[in-house]
Amino acid sequence: MATIPSRVTLTNSSVDVLNAIRNSASMNYRDYVPIATPDAEVIRTIGATIMDYPALQNEFISALINRIGRVIVTSKSYENPWAMFKKGMLDFGETIEEIFVNIAKPFEYDVDTATREVFKRELPDVRSAFHVVNYAKFYKVTIQQEELRKAFLSIDGVVDLIARITDSLYTAANYDEFQTMKYLLARRLIDGMLYPEGVQTVTSAHMKTIVAQIKAISNKLPFLSDKYNLAHVYNHTVKDNQYIIIDAKFDASMDVEVLASAFNMDKTEFIGHRVLIDGFGELDNVRLAELFAGDNNYRAITDAEKQALALIPCVLVDRDFFMIFDKLMQFTEQYNGQGLYWNYFYHKWMVFSVSPFANAIAFIPSELGITSVTLSPATATVASATGGTVSFTPTVVAQPFTPTDVIFSATSSDLDDDEYSITQSGILTIAEGATAGAVTVKATSAFDETDYGTATVTVTSST
Repeated sequence: MATIPSRVTLTNSSVDVLNAIRNSASMNYRDYVPIATPDAEVIRTIGATIMDYPALQNEFISALINRIGRVIVTSKSYENPWAMFKKGMLDFGETIEEIFVNIAKPFEYDVDTATREVFKRELPDVRSAFHVVNYAKFYKVTIQQEELRKAFLSIDGVVDLIARITDSLYTAANYDEFQTMKYLLARRLIDGMLYPEGVQTVTSAHMKTIVAQIKAISNKLPFLSDKYNLAHVYNHTVKDNQYIIIDAKFDASMDVEVLASAFNMDKTEFIGHRVLIDGFGELDNVRLAELFAGDNNYRAITDAEKQALALIPCVLVDRDFFMIFDKLMQFTEQYNGQGLYWNYFYHKWMVFSVSPFANAIAFIPSELGITSVTLSPATATVASATGGTVSFTPTVVAQPFTPTDVIFSATSSDLDDDEYSITQSGILTIAEGATAGAVTVKATSAFDETDYGTATVTVTSST
């Protein structure tokens, strides 16, 4: 269960901050620290009192950090440029299970088969995807004791101190969050995990044609189809749930009203469904390498891939395509008595993932197509007496951005249907005592059904 924190704001007044801290402080703190007023001399008096007593310093710093964590971070945590895609705070556990139930199969009515099959089971096609906490970072900044003293030398000093604490931490976390979301999308584009719609190279002469293609896809998405999502389940996306992630340069060349008409929306309504990106190839590889150092799942986007990504004008996604959750946002502080300074830590834990069931289309101005599909092993043998399984691995050679996923199927003219089965992960199961013969396994490109690879499994009668 994810919840979105309520948005609150921190007052800009140091006086209000000081009094808010005092109101929730211990009786000892309130006995020594007077009420703040908009008077520089009063602020300096408060500062002198706090700095003279280490116990008051510690209580003030602790209360200040709690206020930063509770108010500032909470209110700003959804202000990154793609905030609309975040799902909120993951309150319990570290895993989100996403469940999708595919549409039921149709059957021909036949009164003669009804008596035989009335009790036959037909299990629903239920798919699951798991999204786990896969991002746990923290940021650190140091404030010297002398800097704390300076916070009480002016009427705005406390607010300035808060800014110094939070700016580098929050700005870094926000920047990294945005870079990670862009990388998540770029990697899936490169790996062919979004449905590609070929378009012409972006020029002023081609604008009308490109918009027409965007409109055509947008108009198709409200209808059930298994074409536009990675899991190839029957899903749809109504207009109100469609978001277009659009290259800033393409957006500048495109009349927003014209693009809005492609979504059957007026300009004002469409703005909320238009998400800008500085460029699909605009990735900070140096920063990403720091973020994911030691992560075996991280693969840097190459310069050649960046150049290819830079040509993409836009991507159209379902609102639920991104599965982004906050798990932990926490400020803490630690005082170093030897060095007379405080270290501030901001922990940020998140889930970064995408839904395999949500529709997502990339408009690609380059050649698309499948070169070949092969299966390994090409042949295999299973003994009828014991039965068994064979796992097949497909190899798909394709043009950039072309989906490389396949759909597995198995057929046999020798075995009965209930004697063999195959999963969409490529595992063929032969039942114990199955009829001797041959089973043909086929891996068909999900992008182009005319491209496929096959393998043959021989079921022998010998043990």
